[in-house]
Amino acid sequence: MSKLEDRLREAFRADAGLVRPESIPPAPPVPPRPGRPARGRPGPRRARVLIPLAAAAAIIAIAVGVSLATPLFRGSSAPRTVPSVPAPHTRPVPAPTLAGDASTGVPASAPAPGLPRFYVTVYYAPAGGVNYIVVRDATTGQALARINPPAGQVFAMLAAPAGDRTFVTALGPGSGCSAQLQEFRLNAQGQPGPLVPLHITLPGISNTYGDLAITPDGRTIGYASYLCDGQGEVGVIHLATRQVRVWSVNETPPSLYNRPMALSLSADGGLLGYASFDGTSMLNTTAPAGSLSARSRLVSRSAIWEAVSGDGKALYGCSISPYRSGRPLPDVGTLTYSRIPLTGGPDHVIASWTGVRGPQCYASLDPAGNYLLVQYPTIAHGAIDWSRPAILDLRTGRLTDVNAPAFYGPLDIAW
Repeated sequence: MSKLEDRLREAFRADAGLVRPESIPPAPPVPPRPGRPARGRPGPRRARVLIPLAAAAAIIAIAVGVSLATPLFRGSSAPRTVPSVPAPHTRPVPAPTLAGDASTGVPASAPAPGLPRFYVTVYYAPAGGVNYIVVRDATTGQALARINPPAGQVFAMLAAPAGDRTFVTALGPGSGCSAQLQEFRLNAQGQPGPLVPLHITLPGISNTYGDLAITPDGRTIGYASYLCDGQGEVGVIHLATRQVRVWSVNETPPSLYNRPMALSLSADGGLLGYASFDGTSMLNTTAPAGSLSARSRLVSRSAIWEAVSGDGKALYGCSISPYRSGRPLPDVGTLTYSRIPLTGGPDHVIASWTGVRGPQCYASLDPAGNYLLVQYPTIAHGAIDWSRPAILDLRTGRLTDVNAPAFYGPLDIAW
């Protein structure tokens, strides 16, 4: 048993203690659905968002001939070299499949003034196969409901259009190389209704953080995934027109660290932003199929998390200092969230904190574009690499803690 597994089990036991069966209503009955992928989940530090777990991890590890399940720690136990994977394939990547009755749009509504009332989190741990969705009150952090997946399946990916009532996720078996998108809705008390299939199949599996994005109007979906032969892709689905575009992820040099994560879309679906530990890039979603890197524009070498603003004129980015691509993240550093204009001009620092232990960049932008739900670094169980939820007001730079338990992440969170 590794120390990482011990820490993960402690984390989920701690959180499970706050989400007791007798304290929340039972999850609504979930009918069996078509198969889905296992979720790639975190390991420690930056590599944690790139390490697939469960059976999907084994499939990819065998396929590409590299063990992706080895924890990568900082300090004396950190790797001296960046793990590599074989050179990317050159064949065209597969496109998502839309059934005849595929959704033409995910329900959305005008954002309520102020904070969204709820946020939803996908929990996934390699130890013990812990996987479920929790709905929390965004102000108090109280757990309002828990959704367990059907037997033998796992939740992966999470995104939300405007209105803090509808959420999109992926649900599937513990192994496999495709994903079926589903939606669920919350009532005024934050209780979830049943999962409803969108009748959309995504190729590959998710194995990084923030692999799903959706526009506020619920009409365009972006995703990132990896096939079981190790080839990656990023795609955009315009639901109303059934138009699909897909770009291959060509990793040059091949690396586990330049894979796209933290996907986001402008309100009109015309721009897709994504980050990696090599920086943040933008893609025009009308670009022809081909290499993702060749079709994209590098916007920032320092931002390793991003979210496109609704008007597509800027993005919100997070950077860590000191940090240099290809090197481990620092044990202690400065964590900065900024607004980065896409049309020229200086960056605007929204908030910055110095002397942060185990700095990391993970956050979720609310559909109205006023707040970030930040996974702020903290120390728990005597160790760094834990997070606590906190709300960053993008207009004032004020950070407000949410009274919810610390977790070992990052986790997919949407609101």
